[in-house]
Amino acid sequence: MKPKSLYMRIFNILLTVAAYGYLVYRLVVFDGYAALADSWRMAGSVQWACLLAAVLLVPLNVVCEAWKWQTLLRDVEPMGIREAQRQVYYGYVGAFVTPYRAGDYPARVMLLSDSSVWSAAVALGLVGSLALLVVEVCLGVPAVVLLANYETGIDVRNVLIATAVVAVLIVLVPMCLKRLAQCEWRNEQLRRMFGALAQLTGQRFMKVVVISLLRYVIWAVQLTLVLRFCGVVLPPVQLLLAIPTYYLLLGGVPSVPVADVAVRGSLSIVVFGVFSPNTAGIAIAITIIWVINTLLPMVVGTWVGASGKYGISFTRRLTN
Repeated sequence: MKPKSLYMRIFNILLTVAAYGYLVYRLVVFDGYAALADSWRMAGSVQWACLLAAVLLVPLNVVCEAWKWQTLLRDVEPMGIREAQRQVYYGYVGAFVTPYRAGDYPARVMLLSDSSVWSAAVALGLVGSLALLVVEVCLGVPAVVLLANYETGIDVRNVLIATAVVAVLIVLVPMCLKRLAQCEWRNEQLRRMFGALAQLTGQRFMKVVVISLLRYVIWAVQLTLVLRFCGVVLPPVQLLLAIPTYYLLLGGVPSVPVADVAVRGSLSIVVFGVFSPNTAGIAIAITIIWVINTLLPMVVGTWVGASGKYGISFTRRLTN
């Protein structure tokens, strides 16, 4: 085994143990299970409506991602929104069985009709991830600054510094993409990948950012609804601070499939625990979000892939 592979395996094991250990510790010391069970038993129609609304937003979430995927691949392989949805659903399977969701875009491109554009499609998919990262940073950095100063008072200088960082990021990202596209790559795969970026205009990238923002809003609404279902009711100001902070930290923490739920649960307790002592409610809410936004689409993607040309073989290739 190569040293790098050994270090990564050790890191994954340590991350898994740490995440589950912290989550179990917080759940063990939590003493509000009786109140939480009572709140579920007495859950009214409003709470159940919140859960139902969060589940019904899942298809809209997938449609947004499919719209983004369709927009990115417009010049590489044009497709309808239904075909884009099929590929996005199958991407959930690849992401679910690989560390750091690395199999998402490789799984999607397996369903493209032209194998010669796979490298370009993966590169454009990574641009889509970068657009989402821009949204997470732009909303998350100011939220982190404000959250850090929530109890001690708002420091205007910190807010200005955070705003400047976000502004620089927005300017630098398109410039870096354009620079990479202009480089002369000797490797054929890299030439195809970055050659596709040359066709991506600034206007289209901003469209992808807007779509990513829409998907981010859907995530935030879902999380708010499920938290309410689990008895974690926070004022709008606290939600506007906690949700962007949570998604920013979640995007910056590497995760492996076996530890994904634990990592999410631990981060949510750290962030939302600032405003609510309902530790179990927070952890359960994040677990529900994981089920409806990750597990359910993955199940659909398994069926979509198995019914297609590459589905079963690619799933086996990822799991072997």
